[in-house]
Amino acid sequence: MTFRRRVSLGSAALLLLAATSAAQVASAPSPAAQLYRQLGNVRLDPQRVYTVRDASLNREDLHLSLNDGTLAFTESVDGRITGAFFEGEGEILLSPPNQVERASLARFTGAAILNEKFSTAYFRFNDDTYETLLPSLRPKAAVPVVAEDAEPSESETAAQFVERWNPAARTLAATDALRLLVTLTSSPPTNRMLHARLSGDHLGTFDVFFDTALSEQISAGQMSYQEGARFYDVWTAFPMRSRRSLQDAPPAPEPLRIAAYKIRTHVLASHELEAEAELTALAGASGRRVLIFELSRYLHVSSVTADGQPVEFLQNESLEGSELARRGNDVVAVVLSRPPAAGQTLTLRFVYSGAVLSEAGGGLMYVGARGAWYPNFGPAMADFDLEFRYPSVWTLLATGKRVSLNTVAGEQVARWISERPIPLAGFNLGQYVASSAKAGDVQVDTYATHAMETAFPLRKAVIIPQPNPRARDPLPLEVTLPPPDPAASAHLVAERAARTIEFLSKRIAPFPYSSLSISQMPGRRSQGWPGLVFLSSYAFLPASDPSRPPGDSFDAILYERLMQAHETAHQWWGDSVLWKSYRDQWVMEGLANYCALLAIEPERPADFRTVMQQYRQDLLHKSKGDLLMKDAGPVTAGVRLASSRFPDGYDVVAYGRGTWLFHMLRHMLRDAGALQGRARGARPPEGDERFFQVLATLHQRFRGRELSTADVQHAFEEDLPPALRFEGRASLDWFFSGWVEGTALPRLELKDVRFARRTGKNVVTGTILQKEAPDLLVTVVPVYATGGGGRPVLLGQVFADGPETSFSFPAPAGATKLLLDPYQTVLTRP
Repeated sequence: MTFRRRVSLGSAALLLLAATSAAQVASAPSPAAQLYRQLGNVRLDPQRVYTVRDASLNREDLHLSLNDGTLAFTESVDGRITGAFFEGEGEILLSPPNQVERASLARFTGAAILNEKFSTAYFRFNDDTYETLLPSLRPKAAVPVVAEDAEPSESETAAQFVERWNPAARTLAATDALRLLVTLTSSPPTNRMLHARLSGDHLGTFDVFFDTALSEQISAGQMSYQEGARFYDVWTAFPMRSRRSLQDAPPAPEPLRIAAYKIRTHVLASHELEAEAELTALAGASGRRVLIFELSRYLHVSSVTADGQPVEFLQNESLEGSELARRGNDVVAVVLSRPPAAGQTLTLRFVYSGAVLSEAGGGLMYVGARGAWYPNFGPAMADFDLEFRYPSVWTLLATGKRVSLNTVAGEQVARWISERPIPLAGFNLGQYVASSAKAGDVQVDTYATHAMETAFPLRKAVIIPQPNPRARDPLPLEVTLPPPDPAASAHLVAERAARTIEFLSKRIAPFPYSSLSISQMPGRRSQGWPGLVFLSSYAFLPASDPSRPPGDSFDAILYERLMQAHETAHQWWGDSVLWKSYRDQWVMEGLANYCALLAIEPERPADFRTVMQQYRQDLLHKSKGDLLMKDAGPVTAGVRLASSRFPDGYDVVAYGRGTWLFHMLRHMLRDAGALQGRARGARPPEGDERFFQVLATLHQRFRGRELSTADVQHAFEEDLPPALRFEGRASLDWFFSGWVEGTALPRLELKDVRFARRTGKNVVTGTILQKEAPDLLVTVVPVYATGGGGRPVLLGQVFADGPETSFSFPAPAGATKLLLDPYQTVLTRP
């Protein structure tokens, strides 16, 4: 189950940049295009073919050994040798630095350490690899070795070796052309890069990356296919050894940060888009000439200027990899005439057009299925000034606040300005009917059509006519019912969104924007933007409508309540506050989803329980190869969760487990507060005050900024109740290492429970068994007593530390039985 997926071009996606296909450049290429073509078509050099023995390439945690074989380097490009092809006996040794990454590697390869022999390897590099290897090389013999048992590489000349491997080398050359272009145009080069495409004896063809320009410099992965879908499985990714000690240091300045967008867009009646985007950017570091932007592959860039002067640009074909392929985006590489100095402000202007809009029928048009409609580096806080010109038959909605609407030459012209920096901008069009509601001072407007999209299935009904006594029994008739009318429910959608806004505004922070617009979106998925929600057409259908997708009670709750509340909650988590890296994106999904459920719970507690139970079942569902979905990885694996082994891994883990993690934190604080108040003889805190106070603190601190998983942990630790201090430490390391960075879903049982009377007091003792879980897992388990038909009474919280943990509590009079977590506040197996 997915509401939306918004992924930045961070470390995970940049790994996919190494899988870029050949560029489409003009027939008269610019200097940058010529260089790019040379890098993408470079051949092996017959003059640089060597016999190699006992050579190695070491990059801190990465070790590549070329034990024996033939090595041919590529031709020089711009005076630099940037690649080589090896055949022979080689070996790779890569040891991830922590349990999380070792488990990830084992998930795909069967081993926690990558130790694999390989027979061929293609290398691309931007550093001194050529010079490093030279001492271990000797020129390939000009005359072939004549021996009956000789290997092919021994019985051929250098020219023959090059001829045999050149087709493969040229095919692989395009993979890193764009990355190398960045290096060769920078002054001076400030990073090191090595990419090895290896043919392993057991693992097949896979990639290993070392790139100091990324936040996770070392990674390994493999392109895989599952039922026709293509995935790039990232086996492991982590910072190199010398950078791990600097993880808490201030991050290096970004090469360029976009502070403001000014976009003028003309939507044509033909559903094409013509646009001019002006970007105001600030250089954080000097030396970078090539800037890589993301843009839909359906948009063609015609010109780019920097501070008014034309600059070179390359518009690539699609990036490989499951995530970017699904999003339909491309990259545009802008080549500046000179690197901007640190602190310099730069104005970039793009002119582009294309058929990026899709009409779904029923008066619905959308852009989301065809990727990014303006050039960007991924979600990042910036100011937006948007102007749209569009046919008068449509209604247009956009992020920001509409400041003007006029009619010019028979078309509408609307301008929207963001009220504060937002991470991204979107717009939607439709032939809508509007409905409104109020949430305090916040205006909620809902826009829906009188019809569903054309892909919506026709509704059939069987009618049995009244029998006629003088005639034979009539035959049943199948008729087509009129399509449902989403606009008829628009007012209900507005009212539900208003209730969610009121609930969260009182407990976390005022709604981040002055208004919220909700527009009908074709299909079963929804997407949220700052101040704007694209809500699935199915969410506009009443629960009784037979056109609802077939499903169980969870599906009914999803479309009727949860989907809309989730997107509304994203206005706080994901729009007002942004995630820091792909490893922190789960926080936005988990918080938005759990806040949505909290808004639903007071009115419909049974729905709340149904959803939480469904998430538990999803995690225990089996994926490909009889693997449990929970084992797709920890929530912090982010987009890496969606892999060939677990195609739905991101949805199940980031949403489901992420929601459960905040559920556990909420009830840990709630129970600890109740016990603390009882011990002091004071009135306990009001239910969830502690939990909502932490969320309010997080939103206040990080509004307009990026939030990390570590920031969440620190916020929950600030006023940690004594009952949650494992081994006396005011730290939640035990929870975040075992539950957030883990995949555990244990089974809890009681053993040896005894009620006794000691020194005049009733006492109960027993042991908690934690089964089907890692030995080091620590879980806070609420223990209740019951007896005499009354409600269970909370006795205390036990740190279940490992397989068995003994406990002892004072027992209330009349207690005859103990219960572990009767209200299902811990993510455990049923």
